[in-house]
Amino acid sequence: MCSFFITNAQKQIEIIHADDFIFNNNKHPDYGKLIGNVSFKHEGAIMQCDSAYQYKNNRMDAFGHIKINQGDTLKLYGKQLIYDGNISKAIIKYNVKLVDKHMQLTTEQIYYDLAKDIASYPTKGEIKDGNNNLVSDKGSYHSNLHLFYFKGNVEVINKDYIMRTDTMLYNSKTKVSFFQGPTTITSEENIIYCENGWCNTESNISQFQKNASITHQDFILKGDSIYYDRNNGYGKAIRNINLIDTVNNLFISGDLGKYFEETGNAIVTKNTLLNLITEQDTLFVHADTLKSTKTENKREITAYNNVKCYKTDMQAKCDSLSYNLQDSTIELFRNPIIWSDKFQITADSILLLVSRGKIKRMFLQQNPMIISKEDPLHYNQIKGKIMTGFFKKNKLHKIVVIGNGQTIFLAQNNNKKNIGINTTDCSDITLFFKENELDGINFHTKPAAIMHPMDKIEEKDKLLKGFLWRGAEQPKKKADIFNE
Repeated sequence: MCSFFITNAQKQIEIIHADDFIFNNNKHPDYGKLIGNVSFKHEGAIMQCDSAYQYKNNRMDAFGHIKINQGDTLKLYGKQLIYDGNISKAIIKYNVKLVDKHMQLTTEQIYYDLAKDIASYPTKGEIKDGNNNLVSDKGSYHSNLHLFYFKGNVEVINKDYIMRTDTMLYNSKTKVSFFQGPTTITSEENIIYCENGWCNTESNISQFQKNASITHQDFILKGDSIYYDRNNGYGKAIRNINLIDTVNNLFISGDLGKYFEETGNAIVTKNTLLNLITEQDTLFVHADTLKSTKTENKREITAYNNVKCYKTDMQAKCDSLSYNLQDSTIELFRNPIIWSDKFQITADSILLLVSRGKIKRMFLQQNPMIISKEDPLHYNQIKGKIMTGFFKKNKLHKIVVIGNGQTIFLAQNNNKKNIGINTTDCSDITLFFKENELDGINFHTKPAAIMHPMDKIEEKDKLLKGFLWRGAEQPKKKADIFNE
């Protein structure tokens, strides 16, 4: 070991080797020159180069094939080194490479604090870390914590995705990245956006927060917080969820959602709301659970348990509902009921054929009945085996009754005064409506009709068998569909 200068500095740079030592106190009294296989030591770090200047103030300028060994954990390479032994800080320039057990960083300049084990780079840097390549405009590395801080045009290139953000922390040991600010993750399966979150690049499990969304080929999933397992193609969203289907013009909201990439299925629960957007109005559907499923390129929305629907000109209630987006049919099951203007419509199951948000036909299967309340004591009623309703501009236009047709209608004179009720039994009946009022009836195959004057009406003649008025259950406004 040799050092020409003796200084008063507390932390001396120790020269280990040089092929030649050139010192000239007359020509350059402040420094000496070391040439060939130079190595020196300071604060446990071994530094090597082709040549160097050693200054009296405990500084070194080194050139050519720079190599710094910080124990067995970190190595630094470059072409030029400026080292200040008084503050244990180094500047490494040109084709700089930093290597530890977990990654490799390349850049053009690094500031390295040996005392704090912190390396920072003010110019564009690239990191190779297993399956990940990370690029940023600038950054820093805390080697004892294995923690990177990236800033400016951060890009992570993985075999499965590309991540772009402005600010990111990355642990090269745990492979977990934390991002802050607008972040986009693009893959073949989806595009993810958030403004806060983390991602484990090894397990491919992530958590996205603040304006988080996952854009899939079939829909967009949004939520306050989204958990995502890329390997299993599973996403879970929590609070203020929106599942948006822009192709079919609908979206589902709620407070808990799950979606599955392989099947294209999604489930939303807790405060759910399905919004079917039409040209002039929206049908709102609330249920305990809403499910979107896809089979053979056909998508179906299923609502089940405590289903309630509201639209300005139609309301409904049932235990479960399915909406087939392929053929635009809505089917209601288990004690279903529809209110359309003044009509209450019930059956064991109800199928609606919809076009551009408007009902075109309605098929009532098993025990169908249509009721309208004419005054506090009297109801118009239609019953049969099978019924088909036809609509114009979302208003009931015609009803065709096939089998066991029965009707009860309140009769009025020209002054709208009640004069009696008409009861009719006929196998098949066609009824026509105009402005929600009966406009004509065609009875087929031997109708049996009776006119009951008001003073001779018996209670048994007022109601058909199975009559049940459920007006109290009708949602009068959108908020009512959330009431128990």
